[in-house]
Amino acid sequence: VYALLAIACLASQSVTAADAPADSLYARMGGATVVAAVSNDLIDRTVGDAQLKRSFDKVDIPRLKNLLTEQLCFLAGGPCTYSGDSMVEVHAGLNIRQDEFYGMVEVLREVLSKQGVATRERNELLALLAPMKRDVVTR
Repeated sequence: VYALLAIACLASQSVTAADAPADSLYARMGGATVVAAVSNDLIDRTVGDAQLKRSFDKVDIPRLKNLLTEQLCFLAGGPCTYSGDSMVEVHAGLNIRQDEFYGMVEVLREVLSKQGVATRERNELLALLAPMKRDVVTR
């Protein structure tokens, strides 16, 4: 989730919810504007959280926001392509603990709610992201 756990790419492509099927999760969430806002807010809040910021020390935050936006857009059925590395590669050596993972998930829930994403869509997005836990958390 950390790498999901992302804005310049979408802005440069002028991607809108209209570019995705009307019934896609991406469109129902609000399209590019909402996905970008969720990504930015999630990363800003996580990096600013004393309990969660440890693994972001040497991360290019603007790049991370961009990649997270791409990834959320792609996963939600939007017109984006994720250009980042796999979750295994991105999180290798970071020794992310389960409590950190769940802490970021909680921040994501709060951010989605703050951005006006409805419960059904929040749950759908979380279900898409949940399988990534095995690639993010150190065993």
